[in-house]
Amino acid sequence: MSSAAILLALVTLQAAPQEGGVATHTLLSGESIGAVLERAGPGDTIRLSPGEYRENLVIRVPVVLTGTGEGVPTIRGGYVGNVVQILAPGTVLDEIHVSEAGPHLTKDMACILVEADSVTVRNSRVSESLHGIYVKAGNYAHLEGNLIEGREDLIESDRGNGIHLWNSRGNLVLGNEIVNARDGIYFSFSDSTEVVDNHIHHVRYGLHYMYSNHNNFRGNLFERNVAGAALMYSEDISLTGNTFAQCRGFRAYGILYQSMDNVFADSNLIIDNSRGIFLNNSSNNVIARNDVVDNDLAVQLNGGSDHNSFIRNNFINNLSELLQDVSEMDIAWADEGGGNHWTDYRGYDLDGDGWGDHPFSIQNVFQVMESSTPEVRFYLLSPAARILELAENALPILDLGEAQDPAPLMEPSPNGDVPWHLFGPRSLNRAPAWAFFYLLLTLGPMAGTAIGSSWLRTRRRRQ
Repeated sequence: MSSAAILLALVTLQAAPQEGGVATHTLLSGESIGAVLERAGPGDTIRLSPGEYRENLVIRVPVVLTGTGEGVPTIRGGYVGNVVQILAPGTVLDEIHVSEAGPHLTKDMACILVEADSVTVRNSRVSESLHGIYVKAGNYAHLEGNLIEGREDLIESDRGNGIHLWNSRGNLVLGNEIVNARDGIYFSFSDSTEVVDNHIHHVRYGLHYMYSNHNNFRGNLFERNVAGAALMYSEDISLTGNTFAQCRGFRAYGILYQSMDNVFADSNLIIDNSRGIFLNNSSNNVIARNDVVDNDLAVQLNGGSDHNSFIRNNFINNLSELLQDVSEMDIAWADEGGGNHWTDYRGYDLDGDGWGDHPFSIQNVFQVMESSTPEVRFYLLSPAARILELAENALPILDLGEAQDPAPLMEPSPNGDVPWHLFGPRSLNRAPAWAFFYLLLTLGPMAGTAIGSSWLRTRRRRQ
């Protein structure tokens, strides 16, 4: 048999119809995916051998575009436009590396642009992206197990988002990792979506959220971002079992609520942030059974944030517990089951019911002062601050506000669903090492002055 006949037989075999008229097409590195898409039928499978495919694709027929299992193929768009644009409902991308989207944010350029319903993107890698995966007016997208990497060579404001959902509903975002994007997952006018077990780090906002209702977030890890979650202008959101960690900087927050109503935040770990929880113009929210640990400021409440409930939370080793810009707010710090646990509470429980016999005044004198003069925070752990606090307790002369937990818990609430396993075992009662370090820094100048004065006195005596 001639070589031409052998080649013809291989091509015929690769595109042979399977049962029901569905065909499988197997491509070698460098062959044209677009040419196969032009002749593919609905439900066909296109298998890509390992290697590079330099082209920009528009998928108009529902196909399964996948690797062969021997290695991950890479589709490179050459930094022009969208790399893969999906217009066919039911399309599946599986085990594909998509790279090099165009650089123009105003044109919504993405490595993978989804403009159809019921599209699946799973087990794939997205790199050198602008937007990573952009779901634009498509519903019921299934985005699972993908690694999405933004462009570190661009400044933050010029990067796109890892996953961007616009005018979309009924999606599942499961088990993805997103790094070095502008925002990790961006919601805009997108409802009824489940976001589960994703890891988002080194971005601006792990979750940036606007005008989107009835969405659930479970088991996600947001760490080392400017803000873990920035939630804005929405309602009926559920946050359960997530971690918001190590968001540090002048404008950093674990969770930010801006004009948010009816948000249920339960069993989250909010740890080591500049501000743990921030509410502005947000009402009727329930914050329950969370562990709020090692933050500079545990809770900040700004105007218009009434009718919120904080119950059965553990506030552990935070530098400050509460900062609010008005003295009176309608906040429930306890219910019939008790209040919250505070490491700063120094009361007692003579009747043995597990609640402190006296209410806990959440703001101390220094926290009241920093509401109007934030600079005093620098002296928060200094001896002067401790002396002022003791003096205020002995002879109260300042109005410390109305914020009180009427039934503080003597022991930490057993919040068993808080995802501590992501950080390893640790005690909720031990004082953090950084507090001691901070105190040493505060005492350092005074110690240096004392040592210097002693040295000068000794020298003068010798002279």
